[in-house]
Order: sequence, then structure tokens, then C-alpha cells
Amino acid sequence: MKIVYKTLNSVLYIGISGELDECAAKGARETLDALIDEFTVKKVMLDMSELSFMDSTGIGVLLGRFKKLKAKEIPLCIANPSRVVDKLLNLSGIYQYMPKVMY
Repeated sequence: MKIVYKTLNSVLYIGISGELDECAAKGARETLDALIDEFTVKKVMLDMSELSFMDSTGIGVLLGRFKKLKAKEIPLCIANPSRVVDKLLNLSGIYQYMPKVMY
């Protein structure tokens, strides 16, 4: 798993590629938390276009970051999920909390 990021106009764009599963969850949590704590932003966009696999542990990672950002009143959006990931996120109902954005 690889995580890249950039900020633009008070938005933190985070790209996740590879697999977000039990093996990668701890590193993903730590990296995402560090980025959230480092930058003062108005929104976080999580680009999942290059994420090839995610399991329930990955959903837990997303929900944890959602709760952390919600406490700061910062919305979290899922951007461009890959087809496989989109199907899982639809089934989980996560888009009720984190809207899907395509760009």
C-alpha cells in the first residue's frame, strides 16, 4: 500500500494505492492520522482510484478517520473509488457518511 498527498485551497487530497487490508491497516491509520493532525484544512478527499483491494479492516480504518474528522467538523469524501472498492463501499453503506465524489 502506498499513500500520497497534497493540499490545495484548504483541501487535503490523499491518494491510497495497492491494498488496504489487515496487513496494511496499522500503517494506513498512522499515516492518515499524522496527515490529519499536520494540516489545517476544510475538507479531506480520499482518492481510491488506485486501490485494488479493501476488506472490512479497511472500512474500519475509514470509519475511524471519519470520526476523528467529524469531531473537528471536517468532512471526508471518497473520490474515484475503483470498481471493486466501490462495490464494497456501496454494500457497507459507508456513502451515507462519506459521500462519493467522481472527478
